[in-house]
Amino acid sequence: MATKIKWGVIGCGGIAARRTIPEFKKMVSNAELVSVMDISAERARAVAQQFDIPHWCSTEKELLRQSVDAVYIATPPNMHCRQTIQAAKAGKHILCEKPVAVSIREVERMQAACRKANIKFMLGFCMRNNVYHKKARELVKAGALGQMVMGRAELTCWFPPIPGAWRQDLAVSHGGALIDMGTHCLDILEWIMDTPIVEVTGFQDQRTHKYATPIEDTSTILVRFGNGAHGIIDNYFNVPDAAAQNSLELYGTKGTLIGQGTIGQDPTGKMFSILQSDAVGYSANQVRNVEAQRQEYRLEGIGLYGQMIDIFSRCIMDNTEPPVTLADGRHSVAVVLAIYEAIRKRKVIKVQE
Repeated sequence: MATKIKWGVIGCGGIAARRTIPEFKKMVSNAELVSVMDISAERARAVAQQFDIPHWCSTEKELLRQSVDAVYIATPPNMHCRQTIQAAKAGKHILCEKPVAVSIREVERMQAACRKANIKFMLGFCMRNNVYHKKARELVKAGALGQMVMGRAELTCWFPPIPGAWRQDLAVSHGGALIDMGTHCLDILEWIMDTPIVEVTGFQDQRTHKYATPIEDTSTILVRFGNGAHGIIDNYFNVPDAAAQNSLELYGTKGTLIGQGTIGQDPTGKMFSILQSDAVGYSANQVRNVEAQRQEYRLEGIGLYGQMIDIFSRCIMDNTEPPVTLADGRHSVAVVLAIYEAIRKRKVIKVQE
């Protein structure tokens, strides 16, 4: 068995050049990046030179001819299905950015291709790797918050009209703030509470920015989980970056857990809990002086994107199931499609798997 998994990158602009490749080169010891591909040959060449990568190219076909064991697909979502099928046919294991695809039918085609080729697929829900989110999951699973009542996840940014930005082109992105950022928030809440979203509704608007296509810059979603808990997912392209809280809030019958600045590309943030394990009676005064019960968590995190590469490389080397699969991706697509349907119909919609 090889001591390092050889990787190629399909789509080396955007998140790949900004986060994944730098973290790959800096922190991953069980993998080697040997080739990058982009439809812009100039960009591929520049990234290869910047990060000392031995090979670059401008077509998937050429990259898949290289001696690589796995590929990281970091292209717009309307390309994921085709590129996954190409990579699977070439016998390459696949790590793919979210959203995994733009329809259930596309996911089914991806599943069939990966199954036929007997290769592994992992979906890039990297925000599970935040050390505070791992701690939150641990506390919820241990029952520290009691019965879960509500979870909220917020991820926002300032994203004005930008010529050529694919996220602002509905034909490419298939949505706005929800499909781009909300997919992370939906997944984080489901993963931490270990229960799927089963019903959805909400509101969306293109309220501030005048994009060339009708994508939402304002998205506020209400969900019900399989365990009966409620959830709020709010994603906005019209809140200044410096003002965005990117927060996680978890409420249960025994207390509250608040993450501040934990939902995002950085492995940072902070978190505190207010827990009350003993049963208490009703108090008409509703005293909220809880400083004595507040616990701060101070944890050291490492790069979320580098962790993805490390985790998936180990899965390949050890022949184990990746932590986020195409089945998870299928569910994520089903939830997002149900939300967009609920918005159109102004109804509560059940998630159809």
